[in-house]
Amino acid sequence: MENAKPQFIDHLAQFTTDQQTALVRIFCRHVRDTDHPLYKGVGFVDWVARDCYALHFDDCAMANVPHMTIGIERDGYAHT
Repeated sequence: MENAKPQFIDHLAQFTTDQQTALVRIFCRHVRDTDHPLYKGVGFVDWVARDCYALHFDDCAMANVPHMTIGIERDGYAHT
């Protein structure tokens, strides 16, 4: 397994580049500095692995953040 990629890279590969950019923006706005007990101190990689997933029937990504879930379209447009 010398050439194995870290697991988070495989997880990020399911998202488009625009969705990946939106995930970084959402993490910075809603997760990074929160005092919410489920998200306090969680890093980006752990958050993506635990709280972000792709919906395979419409290629939308979903990201759980404190008190809401944010949908991210393929073009990076994010909405609740």
